[in-house]
Amino acid sequence: MSLPMNQSVSLIESLGAVIPMITVSIGALVVLLVDSLFSDQALKGGEPKSVRRWPRAFVAFVTLILALIFQLQGVSSAMDGATVFYGSVYVDQFSTIFSVLILSASILALVLAIGHLARQGIKNPGEYYSLFLMSVAGALLFVSAAEMITLFLALEIMSMALYCMCGSAIGSRRSAESALKYFLLGSFSSAFLLYGMALLYGISGSFEFAAITQSLVTANSGVAVVAGGLILVGLAFKVGLVPFHFWVPDVYQGAPTPVTGFMATVIKIAAVAVTLRVLWGPLGGLFDSWSGAVWFLALFSMTAGNVIALRQRSIKRMLAYSSIAHAGYMAVALLAPGGQFGGGPAILFYLISYTVMTLGSFGVVMAMEGNGPGAGRKGTDDIARYHGLGYSRPFLGALMALFMLSLAGIPPGVAGLLAKFYVFSAAVKADFWGLAIIGMINSAISAYYYLRVIVAMYFIEPDSEQQDIKANGQDISASLVGVLGLCAVGVVFLGLFPGFIIETAGFVFGSI
Repeated sequence: MSLPMNQSVSLIESLGAVIPMITVSIGALVVLLVDSLFSDQALKGGEPKSVRRWPRAFVAFVTLILALIFQLQGVSSAMDGATVFYGSVYVDQFSTIFSVLILSASILALVLAIGHLARQGIKNPGEYYSLFLMSVAGALLFVSAAEMITLFLALEIMSMALYCMCGSAIGSRRSAESALKYFLLGSFSSAFLLYGMALLYGISGSFEFAAITQSLVTANSGVAVVAGGLILVGLAFKVGLVPFHFWVPDVYQGAPTPVTGFMATVIKIAAVAVTLRVLWGPLGGLFDSWSGAVWFLALFSMTAGNVIALRQRSIKRMLAYSSIAHAGYMAVALLAPGGQFGGGPAILFYLISYTVMTLGSFGVVMAMEGNGPGAGRKGTDDIARYHGLGYSRPFLGALMALFMLSLAGIPPGVAGLLAKFYVFSAAVKADFWGLAIIGMINSAISAYYYLRVIVAMYFIEPDSEQQDIKANGQDISASLVGVLGLCAVGVVFLGLFPGFIIETAGFVFGSI
């Protein structure tokens, strides 16, 4: 079915176009309601304790698989600029490809957590999986929003569920602290975003992206610049760009590791996609106004993220600062709009590569927390726990080495190398030579802390207090092994065959 490029779409056609979002939303409600019913029965004493062990994870997994199938079926019918529900939701190539990416990453993040929630202190898996699906549904709507109100509602749906997931390890003070910090700072950033939207409405008289784009062509006023700046602040917070990054290291370290992996990949994908859509769409006419700000955001994010990561002993905290640096690399390509300079394809390839590298890294971190003295507590992700890992657990050591090399952009981690090459090439084509050179210097700096992990695994003997590493890694679920294997295959595949992604992205970025 090909959707018309206007608002005269029937309700049935509109519902069919957003069936992946509906599927995920229904799945979230089903998991929550059924889990509540079973828990109530168990509390009344009328059912055995095993009644709580219904297949929550399987239901959530099937829900995401169905949503992905429905989304893939809609790839061929997606049209440039097509909208449904009276112009509030895009059904174009851009939203479709990013929805596929979000659902694929969500499936990996979900499977990664299976069998490890209890170790992370998450005592209510039904609530966790329901919140997980709610956040995914919000992310899908977030990247598909065609007007500001829908965009803001999607952001809040995604974020509210994520705040609760960060605090889902009820008995952990660090988890509660991360949830509170994320909630407070997230609410503050949302206020900036909302105020910027209000100013844009005052200028254009509409919340729709298309109308705002047309209005700003002739109304490049000081108010429009202020509105764009406020929106940029709100989006920079979600992406994790300096100086709006303060929540990232504390939340990444304090939240349960499955949540951290989900946040670092799925939420990052959604945030970057919307930043692309807004900056290159409605605010595209203000490029000369916001390009300077993005230049500095990219510079500070790359530099601060890499320099501060050098001093980290916590692997999760190191990966948090690494995430900030990678956000800075992607921000470089924001200065090469659309497909003209290759900025769009470069960011899409970077996001896909970053997703498999980061999920794999957090998977190894989760395996190393294992059965140690309280997974997620202080010290369980210290680099000292990785001493001798390459010999005590060769599988985990080899995969972690691959992911670290790829994040650093060092062969055989060719996927990470190509991702940075495409980003810096786009910057050079857009005549941002200086930023590309700074990016390459920062990439060289990052090699130190990535290689330090490899040195710890293969060149440092564990001391007497770290002899339990092997025991900590023994009880690894089959689902975790499967995800780590898929991520490793993804890293190798992207390094060997990048052309397919780049060519596909060339068509995608013609729709914004």
